[in-house]
Amino acid sequence: MSLKDLILTDYGKKNNVNVSSLTQSEIRDIILGMEISPPSLQRQQVAEIEAQAREQSQMTATTTKTTNVHGDQIVVTTTTQYEAATFQSKTDWRVRAISATNLYLRTKHIYVSSEDISEDGLTYVLPKNILGKFITIADLRTQIAGYMYGVTPVDNDQVREVQCIVMVPQVGNHQSVTLPENLPDHKMLEKMEPLGWIHTQPNELTQNNKQVLPAPDVIMHAGIVEKNKKKWTGQNEIIITSSFTQGSCSLTAYKVTNSGLDWGRKNLNTAGGVANAQGYSSTCYEKVQMLLSDRFQGFFLVAEGALGWNYNFQGVKHNISMDYSLRLDTPQRFYAESHRPQHFLSFVLMEEGEDAEDADFEDFIN
Repeated sequence: MSLKDLILTDYGKKNNVNVSSLTQSEIRDIILGMEISPPSLQRQQVAEIEAQAREQSQMTATTTKTTNVHGDQIVVTTTTQYEAATFQSKTDWRVRAISATNLYLRTKHIYVSSEDISEDGLTYVLPKNILGKFITIADLRTQIAGYMYGVTPVDNDQVREVQCIVMVPQVGNHQSVTLPENLPDHKMLEKMEPLGWIHTQPNELTQNNKQVLPAPDVIMHAGIVEKNKKKWTGQNEIIITSSFTQGSCSLTAYKVTNSGLDWGRKNLNTAGGVANAQGYSSTCYEKVQMLLSDRFQGFFLVAEGALGWNYNFQGVKHNISMDYSLRLDTPQRFYAESHRPQHFLSFVLMEEGEDAEDADFEDFIN
């Protein structure tokens, strides 16, 4: 009995509680070693819960104005604290536009994959100047692509020099990019041969610690070869993937094999070209040798028109059967003003609306 009194006395001193006010269940819990909140703390917690309930019952309405990825203004009215919380989406173009301004830093750390390269194939040389520009104008999540054209040196028929990247009208997402069916046509390309296409991707696709060419790329490549048999042979055209790794870029060059072309033709109508498509394996492609060079300079051909090459902000205006013309120019960055006129139009309307509200307020006070 003395041990019980000693435990209760010690508890009363620590928590400033009168032992005689404790109930039998509380005494039992204290003796068994359970954590018991003093009555004063319990009353405080109950009061806080009741105060929160009263605040929620008042139904305070909050109206917020936001702008979606298309530049449309959205007005939302919320009545609870949960609804009033601000959520950020990965598709928020403002955040991505700020992140894209640092892409030039990645051009200082470019890595070319040299594992499992076929020694029997051709060697492709890519100028650093157009590669750096291609990375700088990109977006971290949305894929962009360009056709590669070049020549075969007179002294070495096992080498292909990429001299031009053609930026055609396109729309993309994080998994694929959509280009017009019509191949580029320009007088500066008449003496060049098609060498394939290059595209960016948000991250590397790996399997068993080995880089893998995405299935949508093989399907798209096979579709280009199938629809342009007179211009593309399927033997010399390659796919170069530029993956945005941590603080750097990783380049890998692939050649689609004959079995890969056959598989791609059979799956041309596959929705999205899912990565786990049936029958797709590493036999559909092989890695080829690629070198970066600053000994010669390349150039860009860019689609003419108000929107240029980037139709991601005006996707309804893009069509795979569309006609386009090209000009010799340096491509604008992904978030350039010319690519998203709707955003700036909404900015002007917002400013005009604010000016009108200020004028109405001035008229009211006068």
